[in-house]
Amino acid sequence: MTDIPLSKTAPAKKRELPVELLVNNILLLALFVLMLYFTAESDAFLTFSNFKVLLTNYAAIGVVAAVMALLVMAGHVDLSIGSNIGFSGMITALAMTEWGASPAIGVLAGVVTGALIGLVIGVLCAYLRFSPIIVTLGMLSVLRGTTLLVKQVEVVGLGDVFFLIGNGSIGGVPILLLIVLGVFLLSATFLSLTVWGRYIFAIGINPQAAFLAALPVRPLILSLHVATGAAAGLAGVLLASRLDGASPGSLGLQMELQALTIILLGGVAFAGGRGRIFGVFTAWVFLAVLDNGLTLLNVPPFVQLVASGMALVFAASLDALGTVLGPRLEQRRRVQEQLRNAAAHS
Repeated sequence: MTDIPLSKTAPAKKRELPVELLVNNILLLALFVLMLYFTAESDAFLTFSNFKVLLTNYAAIGVVAAVMALLVMAGHVDLSIGSNIGFSGMITALAMTEWGASPAIGVLAGVVTGALIGLVIGVLCAYLRFSPIIVTLGMLSVLRGTTLLVKQVEVVGLGDVFFLIGNGSIGGVPILLLIVLGVFLLSATFLSLTVWGRYIFAIGINPQAAFLAALPVRPLILSLHVATGAAAGLAGVLLASRLDGASPGSLGLQMELQALTIILLGGVAFAGGRGRIFGVFTAWVFLAVLDNGLTLLNVPPFVQLVASGMALVFAASLDALGTVLGPRLEQRRRVQEQLRNAAAHS
């Protein structure tokens, strides 16, 4: 009696495994293939110095993506982070060049500015129930216009100490790389090892059910908006330090699309309720490698823009694939578990 069900369930488990591996690790496979291609085409690609440059150049957007991924998992989104980066970076630059602030105060000013912007958005979206897409699109224009009203020209020369944040290193490892890795680690720890991380998935799957279950839906969403704003403020500080200046018209421009591409490409569902920080990290490395490799091959900038757009479309296809296959795989696992339990009790 017990051998028959077990023999039936074993082949089903073998058929399921390749599908799960494909869904969960397709981006990792694409990254491996991409690195092989660029290594074959350019001798300068697979070097330690080049990898330091490509990851450091993408550090600021990695900081934002690592935190904003949590917000998207909860079913919300912030499309104003590019303008938030520009505004916060400009506040930092002005604090040190015109207001006489120290580098520490300048960094604090940028992060707090971003957090306050996130607080405004969070109140509107979490407590007043405004649409996050509409609110953040409006803030995108408001913040960019405000940045130009505050300063119409580029601010440069922020000081040698501040310059070291974006261009210095500790033990041969760039400071920017240490910061972005630290932010990814904090996000992964928060999501995996705290009860708030489980709340994020519950809210993303069904916010109404989470509210009826007495979960702190509104405070958590507000906190995630504030954290995303603070991450954007930190990214503005890092970019200003990296460039030793801030341009009101270009700093952070279109970085909201880059962050969203990384998040979706990393397997986070745009509707919320699904995602992994490791997937977001892999997507961050993937886009950094893609941009760096195309630059080494002297590909024109407009072709790189096309490649970035195709990456976003690819991310949307992965999101749709996960939405379709995810429930089916979960249902199949439950059926197999029931069959095994029935076999064990028979």
